[in-house]
This record gives sequence, structure tokens and C-alpha cells, in this order.
Amino acid sequence: MFFLKNNVGLAPLADYSDYPFRKIAKEFGADFTFTEMISSDALAQGIKKTYKYLPREDEKNIGVQLFGHEPKNFSDSARLLKDKAEWIDINAGCPVKKVVRRGAGAALLKDLERLKEIIYAVKSQVDVPVGVKIRVGYEENNVENIVHSLNESQPDYIIIHGRTREEFYSGNARKDYFKKLNFSPLGASGDIFTQKDIDYYFNEQNVDFMVIARGAIGNPWIFNNTAPTIGEIYETTLKHLSLMVKEYEEVIAINKFKKFLVAYTKGIYGAKEQRKKLSSLKSEKDVIEYMDELMDKNKKRI
Repeated sequence: MFFLKNNVGLAPLADYSDYPFRKIAKEFGADFTFTEMISSDALAQGIKKTYKYLPREDEKNIGVQLFGHEPKNFSDSARLLKDKAEWIDINAGCPVKKVVRRGAGAALLKDLERLKEIIYAVKSQVDVPVGVKIRVGYEENNVENIVHSLNESQPDYIIIHGRTREEFYSGNARKDYFKKLNFSPLGASGDIFTQKDIDYYFNEQNVDFMVIARGAIGNPWIFNNTAPTIGEIYETTLKHLSLMVKEYEEVIAINKFKKFLVAYTKGIYGAKEQRKKLSSLKSEKDVIEYMDELMDKNKKRI
């Protein structure tokens, strides 16, 4: 498939991988992107506010990630996505309690027969690739058994995050098991923060592709393996901000952008002290002034 084989893309990230962040990631070299995870229940029921999460007309190399529990809703959603998704990803890895409680996300790792039924249901409705994103297990690492079982439903790829559901994002993601798995194409996820991490997955674990999640937040330069100057950080932060303000109402945009703002400025001299002003940011102008103040503090050090 076009987005696989030695490619690196932006992972599907709830409340992060929206249209503005996807545009930034692509501009900096991401080979592909995913939408935020979309409820198959809401999509199947025709809830219109769900449509805002779908790919835009100008986007290429983008997949739609669905989450849910009912195979029929996945089937109905897939039918709606025939002309809107270049591939469909089934979320079987989200560890969040409100998702798991509904039998969705990582909860599907405890019901592999249902997960396979979901894969079959989606594949029966579309001609595009259909894959699944999982964790290494629910309470313990049994990834080899999971992959072996899923192979029966013939997913077009499997992406694996190297933690169990119970581990959430604590500790270090496991990285040393991929080459033991008898499946391809295989994608890696988890603790990809540097080019060294990317090289390890490709060269030591022989993965086919990988998706970067937290490692790309505030650091789109990971996709082109460059180290930004403080000026480039400033310009990129404000460009991302501008895209957010165009996408959402200004107050909403600023509130959503604050987590990116913290990430972009992490490690910059004076940033920790500057964060005390985050709660006072209400407008695009406020954020620009916030960044200008931070840049001034750094210029005075030169």
C-alpha cells in the first residue's frame, strides 16, 4: 500500500490530530496522516457533527480511524466512507476508561472474535485497505497470540503500540518484539521521539512503517530529522495557531492550542516561567504577545 514500506506518519490522536495539526505534519514531511478517532456509532447514526472529523478535500494519504463495539455500526460507517477514506483503521488500542467501558478501543483485545467480526464487516463494504491498531495486550503482553488470531480476518496491516491497556502511557513502550511477529505489513507505535528511535524500528525490528504520536506534538521536525532554530519554533507555533483560529471559534481555538503551545516551547529559556500566563490567554493576539515576550527573553541572552 502507498503509505507503507519505510514511511513515517502522524498517528491518530484524539483531540490532537485535527485538520490544522495534520497540515503542519504534512508540511514537515509526514508521509501520511490519520484522522482523530471517530465513533462508528455516531457515524452510522448520521450525527452530522461527526462529519467535521472526516478528511478534507485537499488532503492526500490520509486514513480514517473508527472506534466502537458493534460490527453493524462499523459496517454502516464503512459504507458511508467509501468515497471519503483512502484506508480505514479500526481502533483496538485506546486505553481511556470511557471508551473501554463501552467495549471499544483496547477492550476489543479481550474479545478477539468480535474484533475479527468488525474487521470482516468493514472489509465487506469497501475496496480500500482496512487495518487495525492494537496494543500488545490488555493486562499482559500476549501480542503474538493476538496477531496470530487477527491474521485469520486478513487485515491489510496491523499497527502495534508497545504497552498494555493497563499500562496506559506509563513506563517505556516495548520495542523488541516486532521481528518475532509473523505478519506484514506491520507498523510500530510508542515512544518514538527521535531519529534514533525511528532507525531502531526500521533497522533492528524490521517494521514496515511507523506512526508517531506524542513525539510529534510540538515537534513536527521529527518528520524531516532537523533541529529547529528558536526562530523556526516561533514561526511554526504562530502558523499552527493561525490554522487553529481559522478552524475553530477563537476562544475554542486558543483553549485547544494551549497544549501545543506548551509542547512547542518546552526547553526554551523562560518557557517554564511564561507558562504561568497560560490561563490568561483568550485570543490569537494574546498568544502572539506571549510568544513575543518569550522570544524577547531569549534575545536578551544573546
